[in-house]
Amino acid sequence: MRVWVIGRGYPTAANRMWGSFELEQAKMLARNGCEVSYISLTLSFLNRKDPRGLRSFEEDGVRIYAYSRLYFPGKAGIYWESFEDRCWRSVLEKAESDTGLPDIIHVHYPSMISSINEIDKYRSRGVKIFVTEHWSRVLINTLKGHERRRLQYYAQNADCFACVSEALQNAVKKLAAVTVPMEVIPNIVSPMFFEAAENTKKAEDGFTFITVGRLVPLKQFDVVIRQFLKEFDGNEKVKLRVVGSGTDRKKLKDIANGSTQITFTGELSLEDTCKEVAEADALVSFSKYETFAAPVAEAWACGKPVIVSAESGISSYVNRQNGLVIKRKSHDKLSSALRYLYDHHKDYKPEDISYYAAVHFSDSAVMKKIRKMYTCS
Repeated sequence: MRVWVIGRGYPTAANRMWGSFELEQAKMLARNGCEVSYISLTLSFLNRKDPRGLRSFEEDGVRIYAYSRLYFPGKAGIYWESFEDRCWRSVLEKAESDTGLPDIIHVHYPSMISSINEIDKYRSRGVKIFVTEHWSRVLINTLKGHERRRLQYYAQNADCFACVSEALQNAVKKLAAVTVPMEVIPNIVSPMFFEAAENTKKAEDGFTFITVGRLVPLKQFDVVIRQFLKEFDGNEKVKLRVVGSGTDRKKLKDIANGSTQITFTGELSLEDTCKEVAEADALVSFSKYETFAAPVAEAWACGKPVIVSAESGISSYVNRQNGLVIKRKSHDKLSSALRYLYDHHKDYKPEDISYYAAVHFSDSAVMKKIRKMYTCS
């Protein structure tokens, strides 16, 4: 089966998250016997530190086509459809010239990035079109007009429309008149997190909470730090590690006020993030909203219990055996939840938590759902 996976971009050292979910799924498809090309177009005014122009290369069994172009209209809030169509046409025609016509085009973030005009040409040639929506702006209903049109196109013309959580699927149904089959297909967790669960030996002394993500207001790391200090300030056996970078870094360090219990690691590679999570005792994800929350699934893969905000898409997977759900405005309850995990962490069974993650978010689990989607039409 020849599959083109369409993503936001190719991850760079400056932004390791840009396109990471889509690329990881492309590699999963390749590991499961598909002939896969990963195709992305990045249009940006600012330099994302990826080379401009079209690059083509192989990576982990996937053919990569990464196209980056300077694009100033977006800076002014202008949507230039014909220009975007020409750019997509260039990269798609290059992929077709090299690999032939695909059997399937799988578009991720369809409301954000795709050219429905160019995709529709392939649909008219008999190529099956599948999409997976991840975008938080769909969840909170802040799409621009052209983004809403893209959503509506796929809601009525894709062979199947998947979302990474039930919450996001419900949001799509409110925004578009959906006439195609729908599925909920979560992001996959890299196998390295499951391997870490088996190979990491946790030190007995002390307890470490970890929180992972972009240091931006949406993630509410300020609340996490304040509630952590409220409960544990002065208890040097209890630590908090903050993994990530972003605009709130200075503000968060000011809130931490030099506490030796709180460490800011900066942005880390996936491998180093995995090591940090595996060596921690519990993860906290307290965002105002999330379509999924990949760090939670990764923590579960490592056998760690979690605290999750009720407004996170992954909260529907939380149960008494793997964590706690707290409403994002309930700051005092977050404080109590931190204390509860600290006092009762031995009640959680790492092997059971990791197994639960494997059932829902491993390669085999997600691939089973993808195969079902590819045959649902």
